[in-house]
Amino acid sequence: MADPAKTQEQTIQQIEKALEDIKKGSATKSEVMQLIDERVKTDKEALAAAQAEIKTAKSETEELKAQAKEFGSKLNQLKQNNFAALKNSDGSYKGIFRNPLEAKAFGLMVMAASTACQSGVKDKHDAAVKALGDCGITPKWLDPSGQKIMTTSAQSGGSALVTTEMIPTLLRMFEEYGVFEADAMPVPMGAGQTVQPRMDSLLDLQCPGESKVTTATDLVTSLISHVAKTLTVLTAYSIELDEDSAIALGEMIAFIIARSYGYGIDKIGFLGDGTSTYFGFKGIVGALRAVDSTIGNIKSLVVGSGNAYSELTIADFEKVLGIYPQYADDGSAKWYMHRYFYYTVFVALALATTGTTASEVILGAGNVQKSALGYPVRFTQVMPRAAADSQICTIFGNLKMGAQLGRRGVLEIQQSDQAFFTQRLIAVLAARRLSINVHGVGDTTKAGPICGLITAAA
Repeated sequence: MADPAKTQEQTIQQIEKALEDIKKGSATKSEVMQLIDERVKTDKEALAAAQAEIKTAKSETEELKAQAKEFGSKLNQLKQNNFAALKNSDGSYKGIFRNPLEAKAFGLMVMAASTACQSGVKDKHDAAVKALGDCGITPKWLDPSGQKIMTTSAQSGGSALVTTEMIPTLLRMFEEYGVFEADAMPVPMGAGQTVQPRMDSLLDLQCPGESKVTTATDLVTSLISHVAKTLTVLTAYSIELDEDSAIALGEMIAFIIARSYGYGIDKIGFLGDGTSTYFGFKGIVGALRAVDSTIGNIKSLVVGSGNAYSELTIADFEKVLGIYPQYADDGSAKWYMHRYFYYTVFVALALATTGTTASEVILGAGNVQKSALGYPVRFTQVMPRAAADSQICTIFGNLKMGAQLGRRGVLEIQQSDQAFFTQRLIAVLAARRLSINVHGVGDTTKAGPICGLITAAA
């Protein structure tokens, strides 16, 4: 089955190479744009094919389950009546084979095969082979001596004698995560619940005139609250694996735990909608959508030119920068989007611009730091890569100013051989007390330090 993620990664690599070719003068913008269009079409077809194969496989699996259940039911019925269904009224054989001799031969074949390489049962094996000979049958899968031919294809046939070399390193095929924790404002929590005041407005200047009274202006403030919640991870490994493992098991588990937290916090920080899926936290997408039920009323969002990625324009991205408040543009603002979205949507739009602005917008595919309209791009792999209606497809903002990650204590990793004592497993439990508060998404009158581009509704 085709792997959509793999084909999309190949698309990104081909686009990067094509962009380098533009810089070298060996490719034109129109050629690269055509490549992007072709690759996006191929990726969509690969995704559709993979979904169809999964649907077919699921259907076949359900069918096999039903057949197995039916077979088991019939077998139980046969056992209950002493296999009467396989006998005629006079007690003679009536089965799936043509006659009792064929049924006997099949049983002898199974017996001979199952005893071929087992110690202590050679006499039974020889007797089964002899009985087959008496039936006029010579098993073709046995050599002249009556033993299975040793090969490397199965352990029972000799492959147990073939050694296997284990490379003492582990390939880690994971996406990179941990963007939210790296960019959000860290807030050390000295207690289980912490609040921080926030100033929401300035004071009004007045000119009351000579001997007139100046009217007092109230300071508008609000509180950013944090309530730490414990997020845990539990896994276990066998004592034998710990003793026999060719790789550093402790290092592997620590890496997996750290990456799991990075992935989980990114999902919560960027996509959280306040439901139990995100442990009650609202991330950037959830906080933006919570401002108003009508996306056009949310001042921190620009509604795109259409509901499909192909309908978005470079002007949509420019509008996001246009609504962004000046006070938040202190050099820390970045774009946050999926890597595939960047190359197949933004880069395609940049190449479609006239003149030399395309290279200025992209700043070269070979750069370690990708850019969009002069601002750095952070690839955030929890963000969407396939279009949907009313979808926040990219975020632009200063996370240090608009999002906080509360930390109560440190990552704790505990180990116990008691939790799964009877299974001889060692449990590893990790725990972090965290709180996420995305407070800088503006409202229905003004944009905040975190803005975004959202596709139109259907």
